[in-house]
Amino acid sequence: MISIGLRMKLEFIGIFPLLFFLLSCNEKNELPEKPNILFITTDYTRGVDMPTVGAPFIQMPTVEKWSREGAVFTRHSSVSPICMPARATIVTGAYPHSHNLWDNNAIPIKKEGKPFLITELKKQGYTTVGIGKMHFHPFKADYDYDYRVTLEGKDRNYRDDDYEAYLAEHGSSRQAIKNAKHKDPNIPPGMGYFDWDLDEKLHPDAFVGIKTREAIQKDIIKKDNPWFMWVSFTGPHNPWNAPERYAGIYREMEDLPEADFTKGEIDQKPIDYTRHRYGYGGGLMQYHDTLNATAQKDLRRKVRAAHYGMLSYIDEQLAQVVTELEKKDLLENTIIVFSADHGSALFDNEMLHKGSPFPTQSIVPFIVWYPGFVKPGKRDNFSSHADVYATFMELAGMENIPQTEGSSLVPMLRTQKAEVHDCVVIESALVSSIMTKDWLMGVHHISKEIELYDLRKDPMCHKNLAGEEGHQMIMEDLSGRLVNWRRERANGTSVNEDPLQWYAELGDTAQVNKYWKRYTNEYKRLANIPDEKPGVTGKEAAAIVKKLKPFE
Repeated sequence: MISIGLRMKLEFIGIFPLLFFLLSCNEKNELPEKPNILFITTDYTRGVDMPTVGAPFIQMPTVEKWSREGAVFTRHSSVSPICMPARATIVTGAYPHSHNLWDNNAIPIKKEGKPFLITELKKQGYTTVGIGKMHFHPFKADYDYDYRVTLEGKDRNYRDDDYEAYLAEHGSSRQAIKNAKHKDPNIPPGMGYFDWDLDEKLHPDAFVGIKTREAIQKDIIKKDNPWFMWVSFTGPHNPWNAPERYAGIYREMEDLPEADFTKGEIDQKPIDYTRHRYGYGGGLMQYHDTLNATAQKDLRRKVRAAHYGMLSYIDEQLAQVVTELEKKDLLENTIIVFSADHGSALFDNEMLHKGSPFPTQSIVPFIVWYPGFVKPGKRDNFSSHADVYATFMELAGMENIPQTEGSSLVPMLRTQKAEVHDCVVIESALVSSIMTKDWLMGVHHISKEIELYDLRKDPMCHKNLAGEEGHQMIMEDLSGRLVNWRRERANGTSVNEDPLQWYAELGDTAQVNKYWKRYTNEYKRLANIPDEKPGVTGKEAAAIVKKLKPFE
């Protein structure tokens, strides 16, 4: 005879498949028709800044929840770690060699007959909403948003946007805030750090949160119609201005990570990194260099604490946005994507801001939350901003997605093992770089320099191996892969086998020449910096300038 206990066990085993079937029916195994898309971006945020990736000390409970329940892409590239180029790639699915933004530049981003994300989503029946910093040129053009709230910079007083009007309504202005907060004569306005002790509703990131909640409250987006909402924060972009209640948390941390650099490492790297160091935000770096070692460390700590404080403050705004969506019952069929335009050095590699292919600057967060459809867990294969366009269009149910230079990441949402790319290419400031899981190589088209880093042994890219023996074969292999990658996107035009000789391959030649003149003038400025400053300056920069030939 079968015991009662065994009989119950067998009966349970018999009904278990049925229970599993019933539970699995609740999963979104098939992509629902036209899900809502909440796309959230920050500015200057590194992939390793996320609590579930490389910074468990950062307090971001909202983003951390999405990370635990969704897909976390650990090798998602900005494609171009500078604001306007990265954002142009998101909305066009194109690389800088196609949209011509190798740097921040006044080039129209929306072109007749070319794919444009918001336009195509609107054609698919989506209500389109944009709130915050888009950084498109011209910023007041019609980008096919049904509802738009503009904020085009934290403290640039020439921006005639909704944030400036909002400040005026509350008796303030960007200029008034700048005059009140930027009091250190050693640090240029906009480049420093300070605690935001004004009314928090005036903070630019609070403004983005407030206007997002207002849009939800006013029923700009509705449950009976699919919607796409891009919520774009300005933080943690400089000036680093988190409220003290957040910045203070990180300043007081005894084990707050210090900047990761090797003293003098920038001397062994191409001149473009010295140009970045003393270019945008260079005043703060030059001030840093005048300090003694203790004061330098304190400055770095304060900036990094303010950076992390900004991320926590943004997370607070996101929690409030989620609450408003829940009140309106708008989360049920909504995909949430959290990312950033690009990362930042934060004094790593003896740099402060952006522009290089190093992982802290080019690898950004990419977190996708959609319970049931998205399989939770990390994705360690490559993806990039060039893939966002195709991904969103497939999610929106578009049957014939316009040809772009990226690929849909939907397969990677369904499983952790899917691979869309085996490498990424980064195009920034007329430098073409290729990153694999093991190597990073950059080709500097103006100065004709090459850099190479072993990401297995040196993930922070401290030591440039390009000039050392024993790496010729790997450099030839990476160069060949870069050439083949460019040929795949050449539309029948020829591509030189030597990337150092690329010219037409870089895009519109008139625009390329403008960048060439701009950067060579900056090289000349470096030639006047005393040799005792960090980086390739003084006589060495002058020697490089003498070798430069017209870019043609």
